[in-house]
Amino acid sequence: MFKRIFLISVGISALFLSGCATVLTAEETAPNIRTISTQDSMSLAVLDKRKYVVSEDKAADFEGIIRSGLGIPYTYGTPTKEAMSVYLSNRLSVGFDNHGIKLTVVETEPKMSVNSVVDNLVKNDLTSILIVLNEWKYDFHTFSDNSWYDMDVIVIDGLGNKKLVKNFKGENDVPDGGLISNEMQLIYKQRFENTFSDPEVVEALRH
Repeated sequence: MFKRIFLISVGISALFLSGCATVLTAEETAPNIRTISTQDSMSLAVLDKRKYVVSEDKAADFEGIIRSGLGIPYTYGTPTKEAMSVYLSNRLSVGFDNHGIKLTVVETEPKMSVNSVVDNLVKNDLTSILIVLNEWKYDFHTFSDNSWYDMDVIVIDGLGNKKLVKNFKGENDVPDGGLISNEMQLIYKQRFENTFSDPEVVEALRH
């Protein structure tokens, strides 16, 4: 009986993740960036400093876990298999581009330091945005459907000076019934829209 319940729950989870639904694209889930800026180009880097990614306990594309009816966790990555830093950068790039700002994306690796990434951003001689992921995951199962984020947003001028360092953290419920990768993309969209409408972030990017 328990074995049957286990197999059914795993099957439902698999269907929930990759069944008949179509995975939304970066263009479809890009955040609506309303930040007012006099610049038409900026640099961006997303640095994944999640402890379990830095230690290589989880892969760079780790997005979250789904648990079976018995609570057994199964790890899932981004639907594109891109590293989370790349996955989020792609969506942010579209969002800024839609607002008339071209982003030059600087690639990162989890073991890089914040200062080394800043040094790479400064080479472009542009106002830069560095997003450091301290936590970014979901845990979905019968009795809990939460996702968490903890990120530092750093705005840097063309000389390498940090104009703003601000932390954003919180928790979001994951809606039931949809393809989880799509639900998460919509959650990410809202997170970044909230972040880039924050008065301090807007002010730092205006000048």
